[in-house]
Amino acid sequence: PYWRVAYEQQWAQHSLEIGAYGATFKVLPGAASATAPTTLQGATNRFQDVAEDVQYQFLGDMHIFSMAATHIHESQTLDASFASGNSANPKDDLNTSRVTGTYYYRRKWGGSASYFSTTGSTDAALYGIGSKPGVTTSANGSPNTTGWIVEANYVPWLNVKLSLQYTSYTKFNGGSTNYDGYGRNAHDNNTVYILTWFAY
Repeated sequence: PYWRVAYEQQWAQHSLEIGAYGATFKVLPGAASATAPTTLQGATNRFQDVAEDVQYQFLGDMHIFSMAATHIHESQTLDASFASGNSANPKDDLNTSRVTGTYYYRRKWGGSASYFSTTGSTDAALYGIGSKPGVTTSANGSPNTTGWIVEANYVPWLNVKLSLQYTSYTKFNGGSTNYDGYGRNAHDNNTVYILTWFAY
């Protein structure tokens, strides 16, 4: 099940929204494989998310600005993973936060900047070091990750957007340097995207 509740207030060219949302998931690890059952049988992992969000927006003729933030707390009950040795803890937590500011001039030129942070329980089996270098491995069993996303946008028509996006990691899986135990640093995961968005 998924739920959401929100309150919105508008005045002149401004609007403010404050809300909360959440969801619950029950997952049987390996259920999507060819040899595993497709129905939930036996021990499962349960993920329960509860989140808060807020957004302010200004819509003008020349300028558009918005600021949005959300925080998600996830409680993980890992009955299946713990029983199979894929998790060191029977229960873990994960917290995700994001703040984004967006600006457009004349509804054509714009950009955004986002800060994101993930923190959670240390779990050496769930976030293991691995037997070889890997993007998702962790030398200290931590999911803690922080970084920034900046994006430049051009909207030539109402239904077309061209974007250049850069993601920079200051911490990845618990470390800034040598986070995987094999010499990989957080900034080695930095990415650049060139995007085209079209709606019809």
